Amino acid sequence: MGPIPLKARWKVPRRSHFQKEEIKWFIRPGVRTLTCLLISQKSGDISPERCGGTNGVLYMIIRKLTGKRAGTFTCVVAVFAGLFFMCATAAYAVKDMPSSGEKQHMKLVGYNDLQGRESLQVTTKGNFVFGGHHNRPGTADIHFNPLTQEDEENGTTILNISDPANPILVVHIPNEGNRNSRSASVVYDFMGSGKDFMIRNSEGSGTWYFQVFDITEITRNNGTAYIEVGKLMSTPAGTLTQTAHKGYFSQGGLYYVGANEPGFRSGGHLIVWDMSDLPDVAPNANQDLGPGRFVGRAWLPGQKFSEPEMGSLSGHHPIVDEANGRVYMAYLTGGNVASFDIGSGPKGVDSRYDVAWAIDTDPPGSGTHTVSVIRYDEVPNFQESELPRIYAIVADEATGGDMWRFTDVPQGVRDGVRDKVYVFDVTNADEMEVPFPVETWQVPDGDYLSRGGRFGPHQFNETMDGELNLFEDKIAYVAYFNAGVRAIDISDPYNIKEVGYYVPQENERTGYIGGDQPSPNIQINDVDVDYRGLVYASGRTGSGLYILEYTGK
Repeated sequence: MGPIPLKARWKVPRRSHFQKEEIKWFIRPGVRTLTCLLISQKSGDISPERCGGTNGVLYMIIRKLTGKRAGTFTCVVAVFAGLFFMCATAAYAVKDMPSSGEKQHMKLVGYNDLQGRESLQVTTKGNFVFGGHHNRPGTADIHFNPLTQEDEENGTTILNISDPANPILVVHIPNEGNRNSRSASVVYDFMGSGKDFMIRNSEGSGTWYFQVFDITEITRNNGTAYIEVGKLMSTPAGTLTQTAHKGYFSQGGLYYVGANEPGFRSGGHLIVWDMSDLPDVAPNANQDLGPGRFVGRAWLPGQKFSEPEMGSLSGHHPIVDEANGRVYMAYLTGGNVASFDIGSGPKGVDSRYDVAWAIDTDPPGSGTHTVSVIRYDEVPNFQESELPRIYAIVADEATGGDMWRFTDVPQGVRDGVRDKVYVFDVTNADEMEVPFPVETWQVPDGDYLSRGGRFGPHQFNETMDGELNLFEDKIAYVAYFNAGVRAIDISDPYNIKEVGYYVPQENERTGYIGGDQPSPNIQINDVDVDYRGLVYASGRTGSGLYILEYTGK
């Protein structure tokens, strides 16, 4: 097989769902804030969490005018003053919060505290952003939701980002039983049905599944209602076991996930379900949508109990390129990177998609997290006869076992090898069955090791506006834990250069990730890019969501 033909599929930004009744998003927070203030003014407990919502605008106005304690009259005046000036002061919360002391060619556009929830995957789609939350040992799994005036377990937060300087909290969909819902996949107008759906993972208490929600009322009607349609709990092999991590929901009707089934060793592999009839399914939160919709699976040799063990292998999550019939997976345990050929269609219950190519980075690497395959029409030192070329960009995940504990001596130095970003030439990988390594990149140590928390990459923006990112601008944004967000120029795959960065300051929401840190620490966990090119970065230790703009190009 020759070079992989990657097609240019740049999409024109779709028409926003947020064009009717925009005023609702400005009035609702003010009404809720006023109600809360009238109830709580007797105790004087006015805080951004209890009465200000998460955009911070009304809260800061109230605090500036009245101080911590305020009577009913001053609260009313402040709230309506905030409503009147909200459009003009949309960036007020950003202006008021401390600006990063470490930044280059990136600026803060907007911010939302996400109620202090520990956050992982952030997914943008049109004028909404979806934040997946998870719990960390020793930290609170319950946070106050100002919209419902209830304490809720971590779940999924949906924000309206039509004005990125003033992201508005729309709804938080709580989980139950201290479960993790770290991922969220979204499709609009699914299969031409006029319905919009979200699927999130749910892990904990010995059970693993994916929850399917109809979010049409939110995304199309500016409402807050959602309907749980059902769960993906099993395949013909049985109920999911050990993990149900992250997935990708395609407009073509398929849902690709990293999960585990009976018959497989501990870890995760690719599972695919056909959800094309989903719009016709009657809502039933407890129904298992999985068995009859199973399409196929893929795994590396040694993951199945019937095969000779090849060491620990755990596929993290799929990066899906349906147009070219490929799914790419990185393996957090094992350090492998694999390309699965899905072009031949469904494989059935007892067979699997073929492995097109694979490489094992461990040793000397530690564990891979994200992989994207990118077409290059120009590469320095390559003549036209050798173009186009195809390269895979891969990010490790700096985990708790790799050089990040504060108590190590010297600080942060442990056994192993520093995590990094890799580049592989995969132009002829199908023929060679293994890609060719050409470059690595990492942030210089500086004083990051002594700050505590994780230092190293986690993930880069493999999607853009909910679709596969083709990286046409050849700029990638890397979530680098305590080193913030790093912008890297990948236009020359043999010479990656950093062209910008933004490291937020700790705030009152920032918590701990572990390692006996003496103080809270910034841990940027995930990044995504919206249709405008703005960067959205989530905080693993509850510091919030940062909306950034790259200004270097």
